[in-house]
Amino acid sequence: MEIKHQLLPKSRLQYVVELTAEEVAVHFEHALELLSKSVKLAGFRPGKAPANLVKEQIEQTKLREEAYSLAVQAAWREIIKDIKEIPIQDPEVELRDFEDNKEATIVFAFDVRPEVKVGSWQKIKLSKTKEEEVNDAEVNELIDSLRRAHAKTIAKLTPAASGDKVHVNFTGALGGVRQDKLSSKEFPLIIGQANTIPGFDEQVIGLKKGDTKKFALTFPKDHFDKTLAAKLVDFEAEVTEVFDVILPELNDEFAKRFGHTKAEQLIKAIREDIGNRKKDEQFISQKARWLSEFEKLVKCDLPESLIAAEVERSREAWRAFLQERHINEGEWLKTREITLEQLEKDWHKAAESSVKIGLGLAEVAKEMKKEMKSNEEFQALLDDLVKKAIQ
Repeated sequence: MEIKHQLLPKSRLQYVVELTAEEVAVHFEHALELLSKSVKLAGFRPGKAPANLVKEQIEQTKLREEAYSLAVQAAWREIIKDIKEIPIQDPEVELRDFEDNKEATIVFAFDVRPEVKVGSWQKIKLSKTKEEEVNDAEVNELIDSLRRAHAKTIAKLTPAASGDKVHVNFTGALGGVRQDKLSSKEFPLIIGQANTIPGFDEQVIGLKKGDTKKFALTFPKDHFDKTLAAKLVDFEAEVTEVFDVILPELNDEFAKRFGHTKAEQLIKAIREDIGNRKKDEQFISQKARWLSEFEKLVKCDLPESLIAAEVERSREAWRAFLQERHINEGEWLKTREITLEQLEKDWHKAAESSVKIGLGLAEVAKEMKKEMKSNEEFQALLDDLVKKAIQ
C-alpha cells in the first residue's frame, strides 16, 4: 500500500492510496470469507463449504462492494496514523478501479481545520458612546401601550370615532379584480392606532354597526409587496361591531398587575427598562463595529464544508420562518423581487463572514488559554473583548 497526500485549496486534504493486485486479492478473499457465513449449501455446514462453490452462490456485485468496503477501512486506518490536522468532516471517497487481482486506487478527500492567523486584535479601539437619556414621552408611550393592552371594550350602536375599536369585513380589488390578500373577515382595529394601510382606519369613522362603505386608497411607494406599491386599490368595507375602549387608570391598582405596589414604582421600572434597552442597543452597535474591524484581521483559507453548513442553517431558518407564517416561498421571493439564487449568494457571503469570525475568535480564545465549550461561552468572550475595546 502506497499513500501520498497533498494540501488542496480551501484547507482540504487529499490522500491517494495505491493498492497492489495482491493487496486487492486479499480484500476479496476476506470478503468471500465473511459472506460465506451466510451462504447455505446442501451437505455442508455454514462456513465449511469450499470457497469456489460459495463464490458461485454470491452475487459478484455484492462481493465487490464488501471487498471495497474492507479496502477503504484498511486504508483509512493507515491514513489516520499520518493525519496531523483535525478533520472537520467525514472523508469523501472516490474509487477509480477495483477488481479482483488488479491494482486499485482509492482517493480520500476531506476538509481540515485551517491555519488561522489573527492580527493585533488588542489594538481595536471603540469610542465610548454617550448614554441616551430616557424622556417622558417614551415612558408615557409605553405606559399607554400597557393600558391599551389591558383595556376593556363595550359594544355600542353609535358611530365609530377615533380611539374606538371596530371589527370590519372588507374586500380589496386591484384593477377591478378582487384580491384574496386584500380581503378579511372580522378584522379588528383601533381607529387612530391601526397598523394598516395609511388612511384605512379613518374611512370607518362615522360608521355604525352594519354600515357599509366603498373607498379607494393608494398604497405607499415603499410597501413590502411590490405588486401593490403605489397602486390604487378599491375597497368595500362593512363594520360588524363598534366598541368603546375603556382604558384603565394609571394608579396603584394598575401597578399591582405588574408586580409593583405603587404607580410611581411602575413608572420608575419602565424608565429603567427603557434605559437598559437603549444601553443594550448601543452595545450591539459597538459589537458590530468591533466585529467588522476584527474580521479584517483574520487570515485563513476557509473550508467550504464549514461555509456550506452555515448556509444550510440560514436556509433552514428561512424555511421555518415561512412555514410558521404559512407563506409560500415563491410568493415571498416575488414580493421582494429577489431570486432564490440571489438569496443563496447573500447567505454564502454572510456565512463566509460568520465562519471567518468564528475561527478568529477560537484562535483568540486559545491565545488567552480559554476553553470554549458552548456558544454562550463564545458570546461571553466576545462581549468581554468589546467592553475592553471601548474607551
